[in-house]
Amino acid sequence: MQTPPRRSPGRPFAATRDAVERAALTLMLRDGYEQVSVDDIAREARIGRTTFFRYFKSKPGVVWSAFDDTISWLAESLTEKHEYPGVLDAVRESIVFSTRSAIYNSDVWLERFRLLDSSAELRADAYDHWERWASTVATFVATRTGLSPQDAIPMAIAGAARGMFLSELRNWLNTDDDREDILDRLDHNLRTVFTALSGLLAES
Repeated sequence: MQTPPRRSPGRPFAATRDAVERAALTLMLRDGYEQVSVDDIAREARIGRTTFFRYFKSKPGVVWSAFDDTISWLAESLTEKHEYPGVLDAVRESIVFSTRSAIYNSDVWLERFRLLDSSAELRADAYDHWERWASTVATFVATRTGLSPQDAIPMAIAGAARGMFLSELRNWLNTDDDREDILDRLDHNLRTVFTALSGLLAES
């Protein structure tokens, strides 16, 4: 079983970046995304603007940076499963692995999704990030099946996976489930959806 990457507690850069992320999301959830400025975040985290921009390119970057890490972990896990016997099992396990890595490496990873429907700026950014996530899955499926990532089968599988992932994130917003509950449900529901889609690969 793959072990989720861990941020070393001995590295001040990572610890400071985490502290800025926590401070920013706490402010945004309390006061509203639009009402919180970079200066507010810097003041709350007791850093200067220069330090803030060393860690994050922009205010939206505070929300999206850790999600982009999740995409990187998803891509790395899929790359390691290039010879894995089951394409859909490889995708499912990689999605669960990358999600596990994310929620155990940030105390506030899940909380950022409470903000996405509250801001037009974040909603606009969401499309590009979710497209990158789905494209990572579609590219893997295409490589394993000899198809193009834009072909119907890789796109259908990637779209279904993204829909299930989003569904679980939204479901979490309405529950008090802990991390392992979320991961178990994600794994179970991805397995159910991919079982229904397995016939697509048999025809490819």
